[in-house]
Amino acid sequence: MLLAVTCLLCACGSRSSSHADEGIDGTYVYQDGISRSVVIISGGTWKMKTQFGAPGYYGSDAKYDSGKVKGNVLYHSGIFEYGEVSGRTLKIAGRNYCKQ
Repeated sequence: MLLAVTCLLCACGSRSSSHADEGIDGTYVYQDGISRSVVIISGGTWKMKTQFGAPGYYGSDAKYDSGKVKGNVLYHSGIFEYGEVSGRTLKIAGRNYCKQ
């Protein structure tokens, strides 16, 4: 089941319309069998909310992070590289977040 969810989430570029000049602003989602993370990029900042639990039963506790964006790179605390956007995919710590 985890593999199926992961495979579905890896198809970030599968939408049929053109996204060439779309920019990186938007909402990116990663979900696996134990967590769901949502990253919102807007202008020069990003915010992330991560919830833990089974899909559909995420707990009320959440972890929040935020930082700055320069070009297509996300920075934590303004100096540490945290992630990078390529096309419709945001990559953080080896995980691919798909743009919604």
